[in-house]
Amino acid sequence: MRKFAAAFLAVLLLATLAAMPFLCAHCSLTPERTTYYYKQKARKEAQDDDSPEAQLMRLLLGGAAEEPSETEASEPAFSKYGLYLAAAASMTFGGVFLAKLEKKEEKKDWFTLFATAALAVPLGLFGARFVYCAASFKFYLLDVQAPEAMLRVWEGGLSLSGALVFAALGGVIAAKCRKAGVRQTLNDLTPGLLGFAAVARFSARIIGAGYGPEAEMLVVRIGDSWRLDTVAIMFAAGVILMILRKDFVRSAFLYGSVMILLESLRRDGHMMWGFVHAEQVFALCVALPALLYFAVKIRRFWLALGATALMAGAVIGLEFALDRSPVSDALLYGAFALVMAAYIALGMVWAKKAEKSGLYKTA
Repeated sequence: MRKFAAAFLAVLLLATLAAMPFLCAHCSLTPERTTYYYKQKARKEAQDDDSPEAQLMRLLLGGAAEEPSETEASEPAFSKYGLYLAAAASMTFGGVFLAKLEKKEEKKDWFTLFATAALAVPLGLFGARFVYCAASFKFYLLDVQAPEAMLRVWEGGLSLSGALVFAALGGVIAAKCRKAGVRQTLNDLTPGLLGFAAVARFSARIIGAGYGPEAEMLVVRIGDSWRLDTVAIMFAAGVILMILRKDFVRSAFLYGSVMILLESLRRDGHMMWGFVHAEQVFALCVALPALLYFAVKIRRFWLALGATALMAGAVIGLEFALDRSPVSDALLYGAFALVMAAYIALGMVWAKKAEKSGLYKTA
C-alpha cells in the first residue's frame, strides 16, 4: 500500500510540475483580458446597437449576440512565468526533502515530508486559482455568467497567498494521514514555502510585471547602469531570516504582514473597494490567524483583534490617501511602513513572550 501511495504521489507531483508552464500565467492577467470578457463585451455591444443592420441581425439570429472580432488566446500556451514557478517548486521542495533525508531520521518522517511536497504542489496550484476566482466571483458569476471560465487557469490569474495557504494544507493532510506531528511537518515545509514565494516574486520582476510605478521610489540608481532594487532586497532579507528561524507560525505572521505593505505597490487591477488590493486582504488572512495564535497563548485575544482593526483602518486610510490625496506618496508609504512595523513588533514581542513562558514551542 505504501509503494502504491508513493507511486501515485510521485506521478501527481510530476504531472503538476509538467503542467505548470502551460497553466500558470502571471496574476496580472485580470478578468477583463480574458476570452470570456471579450465575448461578454461583444454580446453587450451587439444588444445595445440600435442600427437597422444590427436589428435585422438580431431578428435573423433570434437575438443571439455577435461573436467578438478579437479575443485573447483561449488555449494553454507555454509561459516563462509558469516555467519559473515549476522550477522553484522543484528546487525548494526537493531541497527541503534532501536536507531532511541527509539527517538520517526515521523513515516515517521523510516519507511524510515527501507526501507533503507531493500534495503541496497540486494543492498550491488549486489554491492559487481558487483564491483568485473568489476575488473575481462577481465577474464570473454575474458579469459574464460563465462559472466554467474559472477552470481556464491559463487565462489568469493566480494568488500567491492562496498557493501558500493550500500548500501548507497539504502538509497538514500528509501529517494527519501519516500520524506525524503537524507542527514539525509545517516547520520542515516552511523553507520550501518561503523559497517558492521568493522565486515567484523575483520571477514577476524578471518578466516586467508584479509592481507598479510606485515601486520605482524604492529603486536606488548607482551610476548609469546599476540599479539597487530595495524591494527585492528587503523581501529576500526577510525570507532568509524566516528560513533560518524555520518556524511556520512566526513565518506566516511575518510574511503576511510584510506583504500587506508590498502588495500596495502592485497595480494589476485586482482591487477591492476601489483602492485596496485583493492580495492585501489575503495577506491579512495569513497574518491574523498567526497573531491570534500567539495572543491566545498569552491571553491577549481581544487586544490582538483591536490592534488588527486599528492597523486595517490605518491601511485603508493610507490606501485611500495614496489613491486620491495630493500628499507625497513617499511620505504616505513611510507612514505605511511605520504602521506595519508597529504591528510586526507587537506580534514578535508576543511570540517571544509565549516562547519564553513555555506556552509556545517552535519544534
